[in-house]
Amino acid sequence: MVLVIGSLHIIKSKIEIKSVIDQTESASLNPVVYQTVVCLDAGHGGDDVGAEYNGRYEKDDDLTITLAVKKELESLGVEVILTRSQDISMDNAPRAEYANLYDAAALVSIHRNYYEGYEAVNGIEAWINSQFLQEDELLAAAILEVIEEAVPKSTIRGVKGGTMDGEGNYTINRVAQMPSCILELGFISSDYDNTLLDTYFSDYAAAIAQGIYTYIQTFCT
Repeated sequence: MVLVIGSLHIIKSKIEIKSVIDQTESASLNPVVYQTVVCLDAGHGGDDVGAEYNGRYEKDDDLTITLAVKKELESLGVEVILTRSQDISMDNAPRAEYANLYDAAALVSIHRNYYEGYEAVNGIEAWINSQFLQEDELLAAAILEVIEEAVPKSTIRGVKGGTMDGEGNYTINRVAQMPSCILELGFISSDYDNTLLDTYFSDYAAAIAQGIYTYIQTFCT
């Protein structure tokens, strides 16, 4: 995704759920996760490389991160389906429709952000439907909360609704029939964010998985 200079952002304040996360981390596995399906979507793919910076393609980062999150979620007992597990092209609507078909409890689409011409812009944010449905916001906030704890050097930009240009909703969030969010895991145009992702890759993957797991245990019972 490309962040347009001067675009209007609808920003929702971060939901404080630290106590819930702490309780979940200390709890035993909830049996509900064994009957819960989570859909992970690695953004872009194939001919659609997404954003590009110094030879680094967003589609590659998206897939690598998604596969690592899948592994972490499965270690927690969560069943995971993927919209893509290889470097293939896909339209956005079928990604959400696939999650709908399997009646997934949550859909998380993983991307990298981009800001043209200004490398200093950095940070992690999540986009949800412009209606700011409670379930969507809780899912996105849970993920961001754990990331902030796991990698404190990350800049957390919060949960945002709609699209970067203020027009409607992204297809993933519009078509999904379950709680969904688009996670922008740092700016690929930022050397700072790229260094963080490369250095703390495993921490990011584990944090995203833990955030999703927290949401499932807390709100899908």
